Amino acid sequence: MSDAGAVVKAKIRRDLLSAAKARRSDETRLLRVLLGAFDNAEAVPVGRAHERYKARMFGDPSVEVPRRVLDEDAVRALLLSEQSERIAAAKEFDALGRADEARRLESEAALIGRYL
Repeated sequence: MSDAGAVVKAKIRRDLLSAAKARRSDETRLLRVLLGAFDNAEAVPVGRAHERYKARMFGDPSVEVPRRVLDEDAVRALLLSEQSERIAAAKEFDALGRADEARRLESEAALIGRYL
């Protein structure tokens, strides 16, 4: 199984650095949101064994678990979900006469399409 998530995250990080250096704030913001979405998708579910709170020593191996590895299908599903949310919101804003917000969201959806 390949770690397609790591590959796409690396590309997003490179693009984030370029966008930040070029002061493209909208693009920078979106790329940070995408990185957060990947981090959330890689989180391991805690299940029923989760304790509400228990003090542990720093580096206690009982709480260290590897993150989930995202395959190509999971990466594609995540990106399509992020993209479709923006397309749907853009349609709603357009219907409400907020063309500026609709264009911004459409631009974000197009940017997400670069990673599909």
